[in-house]
Amino acid sequence: MRFLSIMLLAMLLATPTLANEVYRTVDDRGVVVFSDRPLSSASVRVTVETESPAAGASQSVASADPQRDENAARERGLQAARAEQAEIRAEACRQARAAVETYETSPRLYESLPDGGRRYLSDEEMAAARQQARQAVADYCVN
Repeated sequence: MRFLSIMLLAMLLATPTLANEVYRTVDDRGVVVFSDRPLSSASVRVTVETESPAAGASQSVASADPQRDENAARERGLQAARAEQAEIRAEACRQARAAVETYETSPRLYESLPDGGRRYLSDEEMAAARQQARQAVADYCVN
C-alpha cells in the first residue's frame, strides 16, 4: 500500500499541469491518499517543491513522513477507541447506580415471567441482587 501511495505521488509530481495543489488524506484505516482536492476535513495541503527538469534536480515533497503519519493515525484511532470505551463505561455506571437506587428503595423485588406474571424474590435473592448491583457500581464507576 505504501508503494501505491508513493507511485501516486510520483505521478502527481510528474504532471504538474494536472494539479496546482496537492492534498494528503489519511483515512480511518491509516491509508494515505494524495489528490488534487480535499477529500475530507482531515485533508492537509502539501507543499510541492519542484525544479525545472532541465536543471536535473529531483522533485521532493516537503513534510511527507509516512512513518510519522502512520503513527499519528494509529494514535488517533487508539484515542477514539478509548473515548468510546469511556462512554460505554459511563453508561454502564449510570445504569448500575439506577439499579442500586431501585433495589435499595423497593420493599419487594420481582422478576417478570414469560406469561406476563411476576415471581417475587425471597429475602435471600433480594440481598444477592442488591449485592450484585453494588458490585456493578464498584466495577463501572471507578475513577
